[in-house]
Order: sequence, then C-alpha cells, then structure tokens
Amino acid sequence: MASQNYSKEGLLNFLKESAVSGIMNPGVARSRKTAAEKLLGHLTAEERINLRQLDVDELCSRIHKLEDSSIREEAINLYNARLKSALDDYFNYLKSPETFTSTGSNLAPVKQVQKRDQEEQKALESIALHHAGTQDDIIPIPLREGLIVYLQGLPLNLTQAEANKIVNVVKAYVQYEDGASDE
Repeated sequence: MASQNYSKEGLLNFLKESAVSGIMNPGVARSRKTAAEKLLGHLTAEERINLRQLDVDELCSRIHKLEDSSIREEAINLYNARLKSALDDYFNYLKSPETFTSTGSNLAPVKQVQKRDQEEQKALESIALHHAGTQDDIIPIPLREGLIVYLQGLPLNLTQAEANKIVNVVKAYVQYEDGASDE
C-alpha cells in the first residue's frame, strides 16, 4: 500500500490489501470496494488524483442526476455511507499505518475465529480417532489365537434379560460338530 497516495487507485488497492492482510474484515472491505467502484467512476480528473477534494454527498447527487434515477435512492445512500467509511479508513491509514484500526465494528473478529478454529480442530481430531477404531463403546473379546470379536453399543444399564437376548443371538451362530452340543 503506497504511502500518501490519495488517488482512486490508491483507495481501491487499500481496500483490496486490507482484506488480504487482515486489518479489515474481508466482507466489509469487499462491500466498501464495490461501493467505491460504483461511485468513483463519476469523478472529475482532480478528484480522481486527490480524493481529499471529494464531497461524497455532492458526488451522489451528480450520479443520481446523471443516471436519471436508474439507481435506487436506497442503493445510493448505502454506497454513500460505505464510501465515506472507506475514505475515513483510508485517510487514517495513510496518516498512521502502524496504529491503524478500522472504524466502527468492522474489524475482523480474530479471537472469535481462532476459538472456532480450535474447536473445529478438536472435533476433527475426535472424528479421526473414532474412525481409527478407538471408540469408547467398542469392547474387544478375544476368542482364540488370532480371532477377536468386537461388541459395540452395550448400554451401561444392561439387564439380565437383554444380556440373554445377546447370548441367544451369538449362540445362533454356533456350528456343532457331529452331534456335539454344549448343553
């Protein structure tokens, strides 16, 4: 961002770079840049070079007359407010880039984003661990050498009747050898 450049291009570059560098909320920077692009196309040569000479209200009046009311008044008013905020921030940045903070509540919520990122990271780690087979509710049951059966989803308050149902299902898989049975 060039210092002491009060031109239209300087403002547009500032809005672009401030979103990328994080000194301004990207959504706010984008909306201000859109407003600036819509309005600053109607600048005089002097205003284009030195935005300090620009009267935003007068510019909006000019545009409203030129466009013959093709832009709604609400849109012009919104662009007006956004351009004024963009210019305030730009001029403040040029005065003191090292101590600059954006006006209003337009700063990127860095701490909130960092907290959300940490929570998302923990959730992703939890999902990865569960998919890796380390779930808490899986009970390994070694039956014989090289054979482990896993039981999952047992409730903590398992009743004797429910346990018997599970045993009966498992017994249904038993293959007896030549008439032998376990009973």
